[in-house]
Amino acid sequence: MRQRAVVLKTEGKIAEIEVSRASMCEGCEKNGGCGGHCDITGLVSSGGKMKAKAYNTIGAQPGDRVEVETDSRRVLGYAALVFLVPIVVCALFYTAVFALTESSGWSVLSAALGFALTFCGIALFDRKIAKRTPEIVIVSRLKD
Repeated sequence: MRQRAVVLKTEGKIAEIEVSRASMCEGCEKNGGCGGHCDITGLVSSGGKMKAKAYNTIGAQPGDRVEVETDSRRVLGYAALVFLVPIVVCALFYTAVFALTESSGWSVLSAALGFALTFCGIALFDRKIAKRTPEIVIVSRLKD
């Protein structure tokens, strides 16, 4: 997956970039006029922009417009982790507790607990991968 970005700062071979993603608002009923809805939910950063760290293979400098690349399989894997795994865990918790207790109340409560625990696990995973070398790679400098 390739995208365009702007280099904000560099530290050796690592650069902090800002990616403008108009596609984040496409299909949203608010169509970009949410007034910060995505900031509140934490799904994306404000104004359709997202900051990330990237491996700076070309020696880009702050202010450079660049093209960055990420392995599409990895992006889809992270999307599945965030969107599908919580739903599956929620369903598993509900089903397991209902099979044991035959109580809808306890099943719903356990499903909510499973959902919350999943996001705790995702947060821990996020902290772990944040310490690794960035998976985003700056591949070329764009001409103005």
